[in-house]
Amino acid sequence: MYNKFFYLLFFGVILALSRIIPHPPNFTPILASAIMAPMLIKDRWFGMAVPIVAMFISDVIIGFYSYQFVIYSSILAIALIAPMRKNYVRLGIMAVGGSVWFFITTNFAEWMIWDYYPKTIEGLITCYTLAIPFFKNTLISTCLFTGLLTFSIKYLEAVNKKTNHLISNLLARI
Repeated sequence: MYNKFFYLLFFGVILALSRIIPHPPNFTPILASAIMAPMLIKDRWFGMAVPIVAMFISDVIIGFYSYQFVIYSSILAIALIAPMRKNYVRLGIMAVGGSVWFFITTNFAEWMIWDYYPKTIEGLITCYTLAIPFFKNTLISTCLFTGLLTFSIKYLEAVNKKTNHLISNLLARI
């Protein structure tokens, strides 16, 4: 149980801060956490909650927006199909595929909800074309952070084990 709370706290704080502090547009570890959290926590449902909780906390500070449901749903879909075992090929495919999925779904929602683009095929193509720079940042950050988390698993598990031991000792004294 402590295992889950360590990761929720660890990821939740870092992820929320990653969206609040100044950063290039769409360059955050949110999608990477959707890919990695279920595997790290060893619980798909709790792992799916990590990026959503972090998104909600940061959205409280940043502000809510009209297609928030689409963004949260896209993140949940990525976490739902994320691998539960460390497999470098699948993690790489998930990083690229998750970025593409996020790009397709969120920009389609942008086109549908806002009046920035005409509701025609040309308008949709323009929407996707103008979003390519954001996609580049999403793709690079998702691959980078998925890789960093993949190679940090042993370290994170060791820190988690020490944290669990410390909490157990503190609770035993109470």
